[in-house]
Amino acid sequence: MKAAVISFTGKGGRWNRVITDRLRSEDICCTGYGFYKYGEEGLEPFSHVRELMESLFSSCDLLLFIGAAGIAVRAVAPFIRGKAQDPAVLVMDECAHHVISLLSGHLGGANEWCRRIALLTGAEPVITTATDLNGIFAVDLFARENGLAVRNTEAIREVSGRLLHGGKAGFYSEIPWEGELPSSLILFSEKEKEDARKPEYGIVISADADKQIFPITCFLAPRDLTVGIGSRKGIAREEITRCLNRVLEENGLWEGRIARLASVSLKREEPGIQEEALARRVPFLTYTPEELERVPGTFHGSSFVEKTVGVDNVCERAAVLGSGGGELLVGKRAGSGVTVAIARQEVPTLHFADTEKENGQL
Repeated sequence: MKAAVISFTGKGGRWNRVITDRLRSEDICCTGYGFYKYGEEGLEPFSHVRELMESLFSSCDLLLFIGAAGIAVRAVAPFIRGKAQDPAVLVMDECAHHVISLLSGHLGGANEWCRRIALLTGAEPVITTATDLNGIFAVDLFARENGLAVRNTEAIREVSGRLLHGGKAGFYSEIPWEGELPSSLILFSEKEKEDARKPEYGIVISADADKQIFPITCFLAPRDLTVGIGSRKGIAREEITRCLNRVLEENGLWEGRIARLASVSLKREEPGIQEEALARRVPFLTYTPEELERVPGTFHGSSFVEKTVGVDNVCERAAVLGSGGGELLVGKRAGSGVTVAIARQEVPTLHFADTEKENGQL
């Protein structure tokens, strides 16, 4: 979790320090940035907010602006990509009267962060998401809470619009779930997909992209893949991306299912792998050769790799260990100085919180 707090005045800078220190106390990697004319001890100075956003927007999970909403909007506008890629963006006035969830309210967690910052500062949280305000089940919030990725984010609007206008949506899941199904959802099985009475809109949770059960379907998939990576020293990120994308395509795997990258500790500071993890907004885990050596299973060993790194195989062992001992789905694939393997972890049971009641209590 990486966060940045950006302030533009002396008063805002003091709130910046308070919030930054609090988030750091919660083991969140948080950096405070203050406009250079109003330098506050402990804050990184900046002079041009656009230049600051060029480095922060794609690398942070949370951006909190302390200042005018217009400044925040103009600062992030050139970098916005979409619901699934954008970080949570908040804006709070320098007097901490209000804190606004500005961008990526559900998938990025901005609404949740808005409430947390409000509790910390005493500000009034301002959340404008229609499903929250009306106490309606939100498919993107459900996805975030259950570690699911949305394949077609444009369908969120279609399904949410249906529910907001009092309609029903179908629900189909290949992953076990618990809790009470929201009253706005109708449970369907695959054998019922030819039923003429089924809803026009629906939600499908599956690793398979072809489960078109409803005419208009919002597809959710588990984030269940760990990518193990071995590489030549100094390998460029472009080579890693090219190799990984090829392996995913050859095996019919959607990149949104990637939960993490993993490798040997010798590669902890490898820029190419770090950049790949950053671009995909996933953590990069590393393990010592001894930890990798203890991973049970049969792997494609290499005497050269063992002599160089201290363990006979990096990518396959790292994938399995990073997935918590999951199934090695794709064995070692090599190309242009990069080796890739993919393991699939067991997916936990999904949970339905009492979202309709909780969201109505704003």
